[in-house]
Amino acid sequence: MHLLSITLTNFKAHQDRHFDFELGTNAICGENGAGKTSLLEGIAWTLFNHQGNYTKEDLIRNGSKSAQVRVALVSAKDSRTYEVERCTTKGYTLYDPQLDQRLPYTRIKDEVMPWLRQHLGVPAGTDLGQLFANTVGVPQGTFTADFLLTPNDRKPVFDNVLKVQEYQQVYKQTIGLKRLAEAEVNRLKDQITQFDERLETWETLQQRYETGQQELAENQLLLSQLQAQLGRVQAQRAKLVEQAKAIQTVQQEQQATQAQLGAKQQTLGVVQQSLARAQQAVELCKVHQPAHVAFLAAEQALKALDQRIKARQTLQRQQQTQQQALDRHKANIARLQLQQEQHLQTEQGLAALKPQVTQQQDLQQKQQSLQAEQQRLSQLQTQQSTVEDRLKTLAQQTQRLQDRKAKLIALQAEVAHIPKLEERQQRLQQQLSRVDAAQQFEQELRQLLTQGQAQQQTYTTEAEAALVALAGLRDSVPLLSDTVVGQIEGAIATGQSLTQSTLDALDNILQDLSQQVNEAKLLGDLADTQKQLQITYRNQAEAASLPSLETELAELVQEQTTHQKSLTELKQSLSEQPQVTAQLEDLAQQIHALGDPMGRSRLLQEQLTATAHIQTEFQQAQAQQGALTQTLAHLTQQLTQFADLDEALTQQQTQKDEHQPGYLLYLQNEQAAQSITAIQAEVQAVDSAIATLQTQLQSLTAQVTELSKAFDPQAQAELETTYQQLKSQADRLEGSLPQQQKRQQELAEQIAALQDLADRRAQAQDELKQKERVKRFVNFARKVYRDAGPRITERYVHDVSREADRLFRELLNRANVALEWTRDYEILVKEGPHTRRFVNLSGGEQMCAALSVRLALLKTLADIDVAFFDEPTTNMDRPRRESLAEAIARLKSFRQLFVISHDDTFEKVTENVITVTRES
Repeated sequence: MHLLSITLTNFKAHQDRHFDFELGTNAICGENGAGKTSLLEGIAWTLFNHQGNYTKEDLIRNGSKSAQVRVALVSAKDSRTYEVERCTTKGYTLYDPQLDQRLPYTRIKDEVMPWLRQHLGVPAGTDLGQLFANTVGVPQGTFTADFLLTPNDRKPVFDNVLKVQEYQQVYKQTIGLKRLAEAEVNRLKDQITQFDERLETWETLQQRYETGQQELAENQLLLSQLQAQLGRVQAQRAKLVEQAKAIQTVQQEQQATQAQLGAKQQTLGVVQQSLARAQQAVELCKVHQPAHVAFLAAEQALKALDQRIKARQTLQRQQQTQQQALDRHKANIARLQLQQEQHLQTEQGLAALKPQVTQQQDLQQKQQSLQAEQQRLSQLQTQQSTVEDRLKTLAQQTQRLQDRKAKLIALQAEVAHIPKLEERQQRLQQQLSRVDAAQQFEQELRQLLTQGQAQQQTYTTEAEAALVALAGLRDSVPLLSDTVVGQIEGAIATGQSLTQSTLDALDNILQDLSQQVNEAKLLGDLADTQKQLQITYRNQAEAASLPSLETELAELVQEQTTHQKSLTELKQSLSEQPQVTAQLEDLAQQIHALGDPMGRSRLLQEQLTATAHIQTEFQQAQAQQGALTQTLAHLTQQLTQFADLDEALTQQQTQKDEHQPGYLLYLQNEQAAQSITAIQAEVQAVDSAIATLQTQLQSLTAQVTELSKAFDPQAQAELETTYQQLKSQADRLEGSLPQQQKRQQELAEQIAALQDLADRRAQAQDELKQKERVKRFVNFARKVYRDAGPRITERYVHDVSREADRLFRELLNRANVALEWTRDYEILVKEGPHTRRFVNLSGGEQMCAALSVRLALLKTLADIDVAFFDEPTTNMDRPRRESLAEAIARLKSFRQLFVISHDDTFEKVTENVITVTRES
């Protein structure tokens, strides 16, 4: 995989920029603040979903609503060209330019990130953001920081890179799976125990079921015998019951016929009464029939008169409407006459205002000219205020820049101490590199001093004993001269003195070595020196901006001169402002004194325009008044034909009221009179029915007497008793059989349920064996994950160390050096028989070693042929910068490298130079 280009739109400092990339080393150069790092940040945000500590708003250029980055790349999967575009508002867009189509991936986590991992050549599940931050694009100034940490601080950093914690996380996360497997096993064991408890009654229930089946068969046999005997008795009983029913039926018919006869006799009396009332109603109808006819005639006449009343009411409403319209027109004619008089007065007033209107127009024209001049002077006054404010701002900026210039000049003196501080740092590092040897030397010297002190004590004791023996020998041997004895004593004293001097010298050397072997103090001094160096390096970078600050200061002075000249011109132009203001005030007083004749004239003109139609309206109103008068006279003439209507109405109403009582009596008796024929027919029918029922009653009485002779009530009673006893016994058996059958069915169901429980117990036992196998597998898998982390980490470290060793020799272009990355993530460099720790390497060697390990991590873990370096030569002098640049340029293991630099170091070692300039 390698990158072809990047296009930035409103991304951080870039408004609309496009940059093309080449294979090999791409040097991204430009002044500070031009946006060089923004290129790598755009690539990280788009391809690796990494935006560091920035928020989405930090990525958007000031004044813009959204930011967009498009990166063209050659895929590591299929070697085809793709474009990946990301926008702060629209999200991701994946485009295939060869097919000229957009790929259907938009969801970042589920679609875009898996696609990017495939085409970047990264294993599935890799956190692209962590990969970029820790390996692909290490942030500026942190290349060597992680390797200078203590072992405990280095461990979490590189454990995260090597994904060591993922195995422990899987081990911890699968504790739930283990607990689930154990819970399933325990659940099945409990379930089997419950099954065993519930199956304890299985044999008892089977015995009860067999006994019940036997009793049920015996009861069913007895019931069948009783039912047969009951059938025979029931046949005899049925015969007697039929005889009793026959007698009872005839007796019931006799009673019903007698009841019908009584009812018919009562009906006959009621019908005869109705016939008498109908005959009386016929007589009343004959008497009041003339009143009924007269009432109907009066009512018909009133209906005819009601039509004439409605016609008269219609004419009266029309007459009233016309009269109201005539009154309104008369009022409107009076109003129009008054408006005609006002129109004439308005014309006269308008003619009188014409001279004053002309005068006001002239004054206002002069006023507008002066107001335009006044507005121009106001704008100049605003410009004057703006220029004065800008001069104050420029003065403040100038003073601030002068103060900063003085500070930078003072910093230059501090920067001069950098070589001494670097020399001290190197000396302390060398001392730290010799701490082990010095500690060994100190231990040997201290052992030698201890032995010497012990030997001195022994020598002193032996010397004192020898002196005592010598004194005794001198007394016992007179020939021994004093000179010889003195020489011997002097030699012994000299030996003691020399031994003590040697021991004192060794003690002084040990005191000197105690300062050189105090690793904690040396590390503290080294940390203080490095901290001071970092401060001085920052001061050096800050002091480097002095030329640009002086240029900016000169530009500010030039701008102050320009604004001062403009301010003088503005003040000269504003000297006319008081005269213009006075003239405007005088014109305003003259216009006010006129009393606004233009406004009054305009008002009168509007009134004339509004009343121009009054004459036409007046003529139309007079014509409409004549038409309304004529229509009103015609309606009055039509109403004369209804003069006798009220008298006729009164006459007919009187006649109707006079005949109303007779009319009502006729209506009350009319229906009864009309029903007389039907009532007479009903009387004849009832008489005929009474005769028939009397004949039937005599016949039924004879039948009852005949049937009673052949029936024995006592035999029926005895047979009924026998029948009830047999039926009661059979009913008890028959009633108990369903209960027995139900009990047997319940027992059968319980036995079937227990059989099902037995089957389920067997199934649970089989499932328990399977769950126990799963449990053993889960425990085995967790143990594998628990033990896999250290083993895989050791393998990764071995592969990374081997690749880093090759890259380190390639960077230094030296075959006699070797690099080892240890299990505790420490870098050791071997050169011949000597081994140095990372902290004891020079700055350039540290950078090369750190780069080697990080690039090896990239090759081993991700197999990506692209790497990014942001200001790798920071805080280095020119020889070290050039050496590192040449080393990076010699790397052949990566197809594409991106190096950001603020100087021309990398321009000398590559032709692929991308210059980034500051946008306005």
